[in-house]
Amino acid sequence: MEFALQHLVFFQHGDFGAGYRRFSEGLPETYRDQKRSVEFVAALANRYRVTTIAICNRPHREKLSENLWSIGINIRTAYSPRRLLPLLNDLNPTLFICRTPHLAALLWARWRHLPTLPCFADIFSANDIRSAAKNHLLRFALSGPNVPCVANHSRNASLSLAHVLHLPETRSVPWDWSHLDVASQAKSEPADPMMHTAFFAGVLSAPKGVGDCLRASALLRDQGLYLSINFAGAGDPAPWLGEAERLGIADRIRFVGLLAHASVREQMRKADIVLVPSRHDYAEGMPNTIYEALAARSALVLSDHPAFAGRLRPAEDCMIFRAADPEDLAAQIAKLMRDPDLLLTLSQNAAAAHEALYFGIEWFTLMDLFLDDPSDKTGWVSRHSLRTLRDSNLRRPRTSSLSEDV
Repeated sequence: MEFALQHLVFFQHGDFGAGYRRFSEGLPETYRDQKRSVEFVAALANRYRVTTIAICNRPHREKLSENLWSIGINIRTAYSPRRLLPLLNDLNPTLFICRTPHLAALLWARWRHLPTLPCFADIFSANDIRSAAKNHLLRFALSGPNVPCVANHSRNASLSLAHVLHLPETRSVPWDWSHLDVASQAKSEPADPMMHTAFFAGVLSAPKGVGDCLRASALLRDQGLYLSINFAGAGDPAPWLGEAERLGIADRIRFVGLLAHASVREQMRKADIVLVPSRHDYAEGMPNTIYEALAARSALVLSDHPAFAGRLRPAEDCMIFRAADPEDLAAQIAKLMRDPDLLLTLSQNAAAAHEALYFGIEWFTLMDLFLDDPSDKTGWVSRHSLRTLRDSNLRRPRTSSLSEDV
């Protein structure tokens, strides 16, 4: 007697089908754990019928292998309940993993009593009445009996579930990616202390801080300091090349496109400084670039974005500047360029700082726990909850706790 497979549906950003074909052709991954996560989901087709709904720029519906489907929808469809909900109803999943805080999808899952794992990489805030109202509805969607827990990436994003959405820490499960290999040796100072190289990896956008980096480089030039920056990532470089020309720094700016993950790590190791300049309005969990910069043991300069505020020690593990403030960014870089001992200190401390960032269980373990026990009969949520981690000091923070204004 044959039994119908349960239908597992993932809902996420990013084109799963394109990633699957990329790795089937032997091409390299473009970000950390991308290949492993795609292969993990694909392997689930041995136990389930698996469909991934991806919010992406390639609308599609394709069968990738036996019991494995990829559906792509654009932004307009994703955020139109009139278009999205019929698709979800037609798929009729029996298990649902929602990798983005999509209110309509989560409300639909609660109404359907559908076993659901919300698994985010987002920090939540309540800056105005509109966001507060959305957070209230999101809390309702996440509080149903169909949801055993709400998972979020690392410590600060997990704490924001309690501070902003007012979800119990006992129902929040922090997760992280797998550990990176760390460079065995600290880096030596640059041959010319007045000329440093920097590296940026991420979307080429203003909220990600690209313009702030360009203006900081121009400010450093005015101080007689030479900072060249390589920018890697998706997006149109033409407007930023124009801005570099306008600022008179085109000779020290280079856009290298979307690199393979191994190349990103190589470029970080070669650079004197890695920049993570995200503005507060850019949605972050805990960026891979922070882990990778520390693993490369290059000097890390990052903004005070709430997703990573308080996770690293200023002037010991990294340099921190006020987000969206090119003058302060330039000032922090200038300190490094003028003080080779400080540059060396950051490189020497990077390995311990990298290890201290990990908080929560691996994403792959989280997936297995939910799929094996979606109603939490074994108590896995309590064992891995934010409350348990904090109470038992399994990952004691090296700095102060998250501020209350998250």
